[in-house]
Amino acid sequence: MKKKSINFRENRIFLYNRLGKRSFGIGVIVLGLLIVLLGVSYFFLKDSDIFIFKFMNMMISHFSYHIGGSSLLGVFYTTLIGGLFFVSIPLELLFIKFLKTGHYFLIIMLFYFIGLLISYSINYFIGLKLSKVSKKLISPKKFYKIKGLTNKYGALAVFFFNALPLPSQLLAVVLGVFRYNKTRFYIFFLLGQLVKYLIISIVFLFF
Repeated sequence: MKKKSINFRENRIFLYNRLGKRSFGIGVIVLGLLIVLLGVSYFFLKDSDIFIFKFMNMMISHFSYHIGGSSLLGVFYTTLIGGLFFVSIPLELLFIKFLKTGHYFLIIMLFYFIGLLISYSINYFIGLKLSKVSKKLISPKKFYKIKGLTNKYGALAVFFFNALPLPSQLLAVVLGVFRYNKTRFYIFFLLGQLVKYLIISIVFLFF
């Protein structure tokens, strides 16, 4: 007697998730191409009367004014932008610059940390949702070196990456890719940054 072969249908939820991820990936690629196109267009047409380029000029002037003028809004913008893994800004040196403005150091730290919290959350989210893209944006050597250190030292690696002048922005992306526990990430990321900027503040103010 012949056994009836059973045809297993692909799980609908799995199919939905796969299609969702594919659509999301295509959307990111299209968005990236649009940003590149906009950047190239701006380079050639920044002095034109086209609304989008006038708006971009206004925003660039706004950010430059506040960051260059060391306002509290500029303090926030510094880490909001500089905390992103694809932006290279010496945040520790700029923090010292802001300390020289006369603002109370705890207020500077508060605005700095609000910006860091947002930018590092973006880094983690990019790693979480765009793991394949993240691996391509970060060189494989850096990526797996950071992963190896995290696997070996765990939460201590997260803490010291943030407490020392190390590429903690990249670490946030890598942790997102490997779905590192969010609570631990935020606790040791914030603790490390707090220790670093407290030490910088104490050295600057009292020595």
